[in-house]
Order: sequence, then structure tokens, then C-alpha cells
Amino acid sequence: MRIFFAILFTLSLLQAQSINQLIQQSLKKHPSLKTIQHRLSAMDERIEKSQQWANPDLSFTINDIQFEDPTNRSLEPMQYNAVNYQQKFPWFGKLAARKTYAQEQKHVVLDSYEAARVQLALQIRTTAYTIKELEARIAILHRYSQLARQNIKLYTDTIATDSMSHADSITAELSLSKIEIRSERYRSLLKSQEEKLCYLIQRNITKVSDTLSIQKPGSLKRYLNKISHNPTYHMKLSQNRVADANKALLDLETHPDPYVKVGYFNRQAYNDYASVTVGFSLPLYDTEELNSEIARKEALSSLSASLDYKAFLESEIRANYAKLKEAYRIYHIIQAKSLPQLKHLLELSSSAIEEGADLFTYTNILEQKLALEEESIAIKAEYLRTKAKLKALTGVI
Repeated sequence: MRIFFAILFTLSLLQAQSINQLIQQSLKKHPSLKTIQHRLSAMDERIEKSQQWANPDLSFTINDIQFEDPTNRSLEPMQYNAVNYQQKFPWFGKLAARKTYAQEQKHVVLDSYEAARVQLALQIRTTAYTIKELEARIAILHRYSQLARQNIKLYTDTIATDSMSHADSITAELSLSKIEIRSERYRSLLKSQEEKLCYLIQRNITKVSDTLSIQKPGSLKRYLNKISHNPTYHMKLSQNRVADANKALLDLETHPDPYVKVGYFNRQAYNDYASVTVGFSLPLYDTEELNSEIARKEALSSLSASLDYKAFLESEIRANYAKLKEAYRIYHIIQAKSLPQLKHLLELSSSAIEEGADLFTYTNILEQKLALEEESIAIKAEYLRTKAKLKALTGVI
């Protein structure tokens, strides 16, 4: 029998996966990332498109059709058939500016892809830690439920039945009912979190191998030094470069693109001839200059947005680091002071039941210890979720 259970335990360990393994698997196939990858691939065509000239115009003309004799094309020299070809040439520097603009747009998409990867990793971590928290809560409720039942039975078997002992037994049973209700609620929450994790990793899971263990937090300075690694901050900077590139492109648009038009004219009774026309649009209404000014102000706006986001990041890191330190301190207060005291009281109360002590006192202490152990579990999970958020804020997957 022991060999059988050992085999089952070994198989469960083999099936269990760490959070980092789940993250790496999800990053390879999650459809939300595939969406951005396709957009990123399309940016290569956008860059290639930016180097293309405008399509030429090709026209065919039949000039001077006489209504008296529409088919006769030799009545006068003005009667001709013509083929015209017109091509617009981009002003010097415009193709390079367009390419720069398209490349900067690609960087924005690339940064959004990295930001999506970091956010996906964050969601997997926080969901997995919540699952581990709920599993730990359910396990500890089960253990306390068994312990309470044992002592209720011991109390009932050893103490003479009277109205007071009967009331104590009922109170203890009610306490057990509350534990069972809480356990069912946790099971329901656990199921929803497992479904969420299945979506995040795009497959069914068996077990998460990580445990709820915490270590002393690193320094705040270490997190603040990594602000520049945040991919969303990179995206803000890329958006600013896009705005600058757009401004440079629109500055060039104030210089109209020249065009060349070449025509070949065919006449039946007269000599054929060709014509060449060179022209450009006249920027009479200052539209291009207004567009350039709009782009300048949008570039200033995007610069302010990047500076604002950097300040927001620093604030978020400081706030979450404070939460991390608080959780660490509370956990050690619970472990070093509160739980040992309650454990000692519970041992005294449990041994006193055999001598006719009050079951209500034992039940009350048991509930306090249970609440404190649940809080200890919650604090560890909150610590790990906060640490996961700090990782995301510093661009760590």
C-alpha cells in the first residue's frame, strides 16, 4: 500500500508544473500575443510601402471631334489622339522620412507586444498564487474541522450530560458549520480561479508546484533602478518618437511634390509630336503649415505623456514596495508572536477538556487560531502577488 501511495505521489509531482513553466508555455501560444505578432509582421510591409512612389496616371485623349463628320480625323491640325503619362516625384528626403515614421510605428507595436507578454505573466502569477492561497485555506479548514470533531467527541464521551455541556456541544457544532460553509465558498472561488488560469495558459492544468513562501524584500532602490525596463514606458517613448517622425514628415510636406507629364500626340494628316509638362501644387492656403504645427503640438503632448508615465511608475513601485514590506512584517508578527501564543492556549484548553473544562473556551481559541492561520496564508499570498506586480512594473517576465 505504501508503494502504491508513493507511486501516486511521484506521478503528481511529475504532472505538477512551476509558475515559470506555465508562463513560458503560455507565452508561446496565447492567442492575444498571436494577434500582436500578426500586427508586427504587417509593419514590415508598411515599411516597404513607405518607399514606394505614388502610382502614375495614364490617360488617352481624342481631341477635336467634329460633329458634322465625327469619324474624319484629318480635317484640321488640332485633331489628334494622345497618350499621356504623368508621374509625381517625392520631394528630396520624403522617402527617408516616411521610412523613419513607419519604423517608429513598428517599435510601438513591438513594445506593445512586450507589454502584453509582461501583463500575461503577471496575470498567470497572481492567479496561480490565489489558487495556492485557496488550496491552503481549504486544507487548513479541513484540518481544523477534524481537530474540532475529535475534541467534541472526547468532550461528549467524558463529560456528564447536562444543559450546559449540551449547549457547549451545540455551539461547537455551529462553529463547525461555519467552517464548512467557508470551505465551500473557497472551493467555488478556487474553481473560478482554476478556469481563469486554464484560459491564461491555454490548456488544462493538474497542479502548480510552487509553494507560498516568502523572503525578505530586496531594496527599493533596486526596483527604482529598473523603471526604464518597463515595456509600457518604452512604448510611451516610442510613441513620442513616432510623433517626432510625423512632425519631420509633415515639415517636408510644406514642399510640394513636383510631377512630370509626358504626352504623345498622333495626327492622321499631319506630323506627330510630343509634349512635356512639369508642375507642382501651389500651397496657397497654408494647410501643410497648419498640419506641421498640429504635429509639433502632438509631439509635445506625447513627450509629456511619457514623463507623466515615468512619474506614475515610480509612484506605483514605491506604493507596492510599501505593501510588500508591510506584508512581510505582519507575517513575521503572526509567526513569531501571535500563533505560538494561541497554539499554547489551544494545547492547554484541549488537555483541560478531559478534566471537564468548558468546550466553549476551546472552540473560541480554535476559531482565533484558525482565523490567524488563514490571515497568515492570505498575507503570504498578498506578498507574492505584490512582488509579482513589482516584477511587472520593472519589465520582468
